Amino acid sequence: MAAAAAAPASSEKEVLPPSLTSSSEPPPLFDGTTRLYVAYHCPYAQRAWIARNYKGLQDKIKIVAIDLADRPAWYKEKVYPENKVPSLEHNNQVKGESLDLVKYIDSNFEGPGLLPDDSEKQQFAEELLAYTDAFNKTLYSSIVAKGDVSVEAVAALDKIEAALAKFNDGPFFLGQFSLVDIAYVPFIERYQIFFSDIKNYDITKGRPNLQKFIEEVNKIDAYVQTKQDPQFLLEHTKKRLGVRYLELSAWLAMEVLPPTLPSAYEQPPLYDGETRLYMSYICPYAQRAWIARNYKGLQEKIKLVPVDMNDRPAWYKEVYPKNMVPSLEHNNKIIGESLDLIKYIDSNFAGPKLTPDDSEKQRLAEELLAYSDIFNQAMRSALISKGDVTAEAVGALDNIERSLSKFDDGPFFLGQFSLVDIAYAPFIDGFQILFASIKNFDITEGRVNIQNFIEEMNKIDAYTQTKQAPSEVIALTKKQLGI
Repeated sequence: MAAAAAAPASSEKEVLPPSLTSSSEPPPLFDGTTRLYVAYHCPYAQRAWIARNYKGLQDKIKIVAIDLADRPAWYKEKVYPENKVPSLEHNNQVKGESLDLVKYIDSNFEGPGLLPDDSEKQQFAEELLAYTDAFNKTLYSSIVAKGDVSVEAVAALDKIEAALAKFNDGPFFLGQFSLVDIAYVPFIERYQIFFSDIKNYDITKGRPNLQKFIEEVNKIDAYVQTKQDPQFLLEHTKKRLGVRYLELSAWLAMEVLPPTLPSAYEQPPLYDGETRLYMSYICPYAQRAWIARNYKGLQEKIKLVPVDMNDRPAWYKEVYPKNMVPSLEHNNKIIGESLDLIKYIDSNFAGPKLTPDDSEKQRLAEELLAYSDIFNQAMRSALISKGDVTAEAVGALDNIERSLSKFDDGPFFLGQFSLVDIAYAPFIDGFQILFASIKNFDITEGRVNIQNFIEEMNKIDAYTQTKQAPSEVIALTKKQLGI
């Protein structure tokens, strides 16, 4: 693809459509119109919006704005099962994930290219795109932290400053404007606002390359036309997150996670008084213990030690002879098995209780925990079977639907949130993604209790902070199952 050319000039600001709410009718789907579903204030959606504008596709890709606070039911049911923005309706299919969408728009539509031909620049582009999530988590965490800007955030900003000095043929990451700039600018825009207001910290001070980048990108109409008023962004974020001045809630309180340890990594000091949760970020069994640890507010008391399950260190088997995750190092012993672990964490650490006092609820909890393996096996078998979803999987889902109606004092299995929800949520989340992708089957259709359970789970930070990207879940599972 040719190096980035000048973007089409735009003398008029596009008249944007109003955001669609739960009472809005859907557009005529799959009628040949290409639609980009966005939320005007969402930085991820802004990425795809900028790419669309830069390539001059305003007449070819129609903006459909979604009100995320009152989103239409049809968006999930008929457009994008993951119920997030952005997504692109094109050629009778819908694609999502913002970085994937920017690349897709660049490859499948005419207009200035967003990726240079130079192989060195292409390699650097992939490195920078892979770093975006780590950069964002580090900056978000620093905003919510007490005191000064964290050392990690300063280092992350310095890394961006150094990256912007890599090529001298322009002020952008690859010299000339590219999809890398599109990936970073919506977030850098917000960090400049948030750090200034909340931390009284200028992210550009002592960073002339970052300062120049911001100045130059603000000369590009394709970007400027997607910007929101800074005060609106600040107040909207504070309002959405229940933020008082100098505070941000858990949406920004994303824990800076340690890197995954491969076989070449040295063993941490065992039995030194530290409590460690050995886990894998992509393992739903480990996710159970991770959620329990987060929900009880034990982030500072239980250290995460992520293990690379494809290249696991030999020393880990010495820690836990079963050589599986999760396992917990506590009080000079190792405890394993995910269901046992969430009970152990609940019983042996301070924090919100995850087991009810009511005897009837306790009895149902044990029944549901005992059923979890049967449920998971039925669902996995259906994924790899040919043809339609099996009767066994449908029956298993219907069992879950009925179980969620047992108590009327809340949307969870025992009414209020408990270790049963922690046991099932990682798998229900995965099955929703996988059945939609592999079987074209919506596990929530006709199951309002499961639908409500998923919606309410996604309001719990202790859970959402453990979730992985749906595309990663799909790719990994297909590889594991040979699908």
